[in-house]
Amino acid sequence: MVLSSENQPILVAGAGSGIGKSVLENLNVLGQNALGISRTGLVRKLGEKFEFGSNFQCNLSRPSEILDFVSSLQKQFPILAGIYFTFGSGLFRPVGQISLEEWNAHFVLNLNSLFLLTKEILPLMRPGSFLCYLSSTAGYQGFPESTAYCASRHAIAGFAKALREELKPKGIRVITVYPGAVYTDIWKGREGFEQDDMIPVNDFGKWLATLSTLPDAVYPDEIRLLPRKGIL
Repeated sequence: MVLSSENQPILVAGAGSGIGKSVLENLNVLGQNALGISRTGLVRKLGEKFEFGSNFQCNLSRPSEILDFVSSLQKQFPILAGIYFTFGSGLFRPVGQISLEEWNAHFVLNLNSLFLLTKEILPLMRPGSFLCYLSSTAGYQGFPESTAYCASRHAIAGFAKALREELKPKGIRVITVYPGAVYTDIWKGREGFEQDDMIPVNDFGKWLATLSTLPDAVYPDEIRLLPRKGIL
């Protein structure tokens, strides 16, 4: 893939914690020019430039903040080498215990925000650029007490499949990764799961960052990864 440069960086959406934070850190280790955004990122002053290696504030559940961020970004960087979509939330309860408000909020972040950021960022992509979406084993399999999460992760997978076909003629790559259990905050407090059975978040982030270095002739479209014990 096209390596990042000072004029063509890599963006990590959801870089405030967990997988996204690890990806941004490991892109820096690889020498890639990368920056992140998240709800907890640094607040930029008016006119201040984006600095590589930093995570900047953008609440991805708010459309106005996405629009403002992309507008600011393209003034400094007219082209992106790639973008990782690592943000999202979990909602794990029996379907009868989920309110409509909770369901809608889950989809606003996990799908609506992903759609809007994709739509707004596409004009910055060029042949060789990549978009990497994180789905889950819940994106191809069902699990109890996970209706909302499975539905949103299946939706991400379907969105990426269709987008891949749209962008193939333009030479823009769309990669979907379906990780098994990666230990992040989403697992804390959930009974029946052991941290030692999961992929350490930094191991996964280290691997995910290497997708930015693949040669142009290699086009991974869908990748499934699991911990040693398989699907938990």
